[in-house]
Amino acid sequence: MDFTLTEEQQALRDLARQILTDRMTQPRLRELDASEDWFDRDTWAALAEANLLGIALPEDVGGLGFGFLELCLLLQEQGRTLAPLPLLHTLVSCALPVARFGDAEQRTGLAPIARGEMIVTAALTELGTPADVPQTTAVRDGTGWRITGKKVCVPAAHLCDRVLVPASVGDDVGLFFVELIAAGVTLARQETQDHEPQFVVTLDGAAVDDAYRLGDLADGRDILRWIVERTTVGICAIVAGACQEALRITADYTTTRKQFDRAIGTFQAVGQRMADSYIDTQAIELTMLGAATRLAAGEDAAESVHAAKYWASEGGSRVVHAGLHVHGGISIDLDYPIHRYFNWVKQLEFTLGSATPQLRELGHLIAAAS
Repeated sequence: MDFTLTEEQQALRDLARQILTDRMTQPRLRELDASEDWFDRDTWAALAEANLLGIALPEDVGGLGFGFLELCLLLQEQGRTLAPLPLLHTLVSCALPVARFGDAEQRTGLAPIARGEMIVTAALTELGTPADVPQTTAVRDGTGWRITGKKVCVPAAHLCDRVLVPASVGDDVGLFFVELIAAGVTLARQETQDHEPQFVVTLDGAAVDDAYRLGDLADGRDILRWIVERTTVGICAIVAGACQEALRITADYTTTRKQFDRAIGTFQAVGQRMADSYIDTQAIELTMLGAATRLAAGEDAAESVHAAKYWASEGGSRVVHAGLHVHGGISIDLDYPIHRYFNWVKQLEFTLGSATPQLRELGHLIAAAS
């Protein structure tokens, strides 16, 4: 595959990099650390003004009309700059499926997303079950539905009015946009390694009108798999950007930090560690781009998605761990940025499955194909 960016893709990436780099300074990140929202509203507004929030949304709702690959380039720049923004949850997990599977009324909600006026999130994770096999249930109640279950690690719920909830409906799967202020919905904040606010969302017979159901029930399982695959690759894009920047910071450090009157990067053990990190970082980016390209083309990309998440989880962990190790004692200085990359990549390592389940699913796919 040729992953050379087109001129338009390069321009989009450069614009995103400029906006995020200019705003995501270390002093600004420390300010945001002190807030409870983990959300930079000014940067969100700047991305909306540049229409980057609509990068993959159709032009008829105010978007730019690009695709999933271009959205991954934006997420990669988010990872590079550590920008605390709900891009993955709002754009990938919710806006893209509405653009693809939503009816005309549901698609009207995409315009305020592109303008930066609406934030939405998805509750894809439950304890003890894969994301595409929800234990949460939905039952008919007149013209609407009642949803019961518990979702964990729901990101950005404190910023949203609605959350996309997958639920089993008999042998089918339904996807419902649930109001977080509805009766029967409770939120409990969870602690995370990177301090991103995540929540346990408990649903006890929460009522949802049928107008807020996404797609047909018969297609629900395929739609959910569609969402999970793209969210997984979006995670890989963030990890790719974070690892690239962590590697750059660490490599720069090895050229300036001296021991025995020599830069530590000249020592064989350090050089080998950096070489291994470079290989891992390249593998993370290339497998991510491969999966994103296949998904953008509408191809069956299940194997590519699992391979990309394996590298993001396994390789990403090695890269950020090496960054801390090579930095030595300065890596625990909270005024120095390297720990931020470690925390975020380690958090994402386990989001929607770590390396082990990715290998297991790859094995199942290979065995089934043979």
